[in-house]
Amino acid sequence: MSQPYKFTSHEGFAHDSLDSLGYDWERIGAPQIKPRYPFKIYLPMTTDDIVLAVKETRSLGQKLMIRSKGHSSNDLVLADRGCVLVIEKLNRILDLNEAERTVTVQAGVVLAELDLHLADRGYGLPIIGDHNHITAGGFASVGGISPASHRFGMFVDNVRRLEYVNHEGEVVSCGRNERPDEFYRVLAGAGQHGVIATLTLDVIRIDKFNVILQNDRRLYADLKKFLDEAGQLIRDPGQALMERGVWLDYAVLGTSVRIGQFSSYHEAPQSPLKSLWNKAAYGYLQTLGLYAGRLPTGIDQAVKYLGMAGVVLSPRYASTKNIETFTDRILDSSVGDPTRMFIVLGPAEKFGPLFNRLYSLFLEYRVKTGCFTFIAIYVKAIRSDYLANGDPSKRFCELMLYCGIDPDKMTEPVLEEIVSQIDDVTIAYGAYRYMHTKTVKDEKRRSRIDPNAVRASIALAHGAGTNGTHLLEQPDAGE
Repeated sequence: MSQPYKFTSHEGFAHDSLDSLGYDWERIGAPQIKPRYPFKIYLPMTTDDIVLAVKETRSLGQKLMIRSKGHSSNDLVLADRGCVLVIEKLNRILDLNEAERTVTVQAGVVLAELDLHLADRGYGLPIIGDHNHITAGGFASVGGISPASHRFGMFVDNVRRLEYVNHEGEVVSCGRNERPDEFYRVLAGAGQHGVIATLTLDVIRIDKFNVILQNDRRLYADLKKFLDEAGQLIRDPGQALMERGVWLDYAVLGTSVRIGQFSSYHEAPQSPLKSLWNKAAYGYLQTLGLYAGRLPTGIDQAVKYLGMAGVVLSPRYASTKNIETFTDRILDSSVGDPTRMFIVLGPAEKFGPLFNRLYSLFLEYRVKTGCFTFIAIYVKAIRSDYLANGDPSKRFCELMLYCGIDPDKMTEPVLEEIVSQIDDVTIAYGAYRYMHTKTVKDEKRRSRIDPNAVRASIALAHGAGTNGTHLLEQPDAGE
């Protein structure tokens, strides 16, 4: 490994313990939630092992949940005295094909580790999540977004082929040009249509650790100016290689403290000074992330707020790798005050109105119930063939509503109300939900906000079938 890289994600709890199998991402917003442990655990190492597990549970009439690292709060990965298939040991890198610019991996490969493997060979993944525990199968099951999504799309746009096991225990190979209806049904399908075993992914030539980009950072105290300028950069990123923004709203002593920023990263002449700036600035910020979760509660919360200040004042120079893992290596959402995350994927041309409507909704609930301690809305641009359904002119934006929670005031009825209203806004603006974050359960409404379901309905309207693909009885892990 040519570059040192410390994995610091989620120090508040372990992802890879027996205890973790009783929880999903719900515990971040509800720390006292009771665990829901599985009774039977499958730990496959090969595709044949997956086949055996699927056939065994099918013959016994049992439900089978598929779990990656549990980055889901939409009831997708908990077996609750049932059966769970954990993809952790499906972790081999199978082939790097430099001629095709692809890498083939098992579904349980951790993408951060895969990127390190590729870096030694002069390659990298176009799209990778900021969490250091995200797996290839988990990311492909939900979509996958990064600060480079305005250039390279979602993670699913960079999957070239895959092999999965369907509900009958049959191994199916498919790709962009081979059984494409099944291929696109499985991608971002939250595991409803099979267990992903292997994936062939696009790679690009890139030096993520050493090439320094320049951050054209803009700060805002005025919401309208933030929306106008961020909206323009989302609709037209220009020559930006990576970009992201955030609007923060804290309730302090009865008043709101509000600030926004948008970071747009561009090519820059390389110099030792810029490299040193990158190392020093991110060294400080990632030290906050390193100690988060290991300190007394009050200090942990203070560290978290220092990290948020670091997000707003994002460094002027940064490597691609530091940009990709920026928030997760600084702000560990599993420590400090409880937090919840809701994600909407909207049409880029509706960014401003959609942002305002969702922000107003959260402000309303903060005043009415006191359930939110702070409100943060992270934004990114997305250019995705998967979301566009064949219309290359379409652009999208991610609105990630990341909020501090008062668990005593965020009761289950209040949470259900908020989620339902988020989904109503999503439908009204012709947007999608990121389906591993909490949504309504009603299938009719879900079919209008789930990009996988919308894509399938369009394919059906054009006469495409599913070639016998069947639903698993329970959905897949989200990342």
